[in-house]
Amino acid sequence: MKQKDRQNRASKVVREKKIKRFIVIGLIIVVAIGIGVAVASSKFLSSSSAEAQTIDGIQCNAAEQLVFHNHAHLDMFINGQPYTIPSQVGIVPGKCIYWLHTHDDSGVIHIESPVTRNFTLGQFFDIWKKKFSNVQIFDNIANATNTMSIYVNGTKTNGNTDYRNTNLNEHDQIAIVFGRPPPKIPSTYDFQKGL
Repeated sequence: MKQKDRQNRASKVVREKKIKRFIVIGLIIVVAIGIGVAVASSKFLSSSSAEAQTIDGIQCNAAEQLVFHNHAHLDMFINGQPYTIPSQVGIVPGKCIYWLHTHDDSGVIHIESPVTRNFTLGQFFDIWKKKFSNVQIFDNIANATNTMSIYVNGTKTNGNTDYRNTNLNEHDQIAIVFGRPPPKIPSTYDFQKGL
């Protein structure tokens, strides 16, 4: 009987040691997974910040910022022909979204910021990484034959104003015209409900 008790106690001790060993191994695995996730996250954050620098004080954040939420519409005409503003300007897929961006090619500029402030046409072009000034749009340079103008809600902006400083106000219709103008300058835009 004593022999059986000793064997039972010995078996119990062996089982307890095995259970403790499994618990320790499980904890080591959990810690290793946690470290792996932390390392992967830090690499993701550093790679996204390397690909998406702050531009003109405008950050590229992991999610849209909605403290200040406006929309403006931009039309561009080069020698009378419409130029499509592409979708995804200011969006780094899978990484981040700038406070100024487009979701589609409608010309609607989304202004979604964590701070209330003025945003400008020049900042949008800088995020788009395209050339824009009073005398240049992309590679087109204004001269005596091909002039450049900006219209806000159908009203021509004074040529002595810095076009880059044109504010993107809520529901503004902005038209950039280089060279021959289109038959009609847009003065309004029919924003979708909710924009």
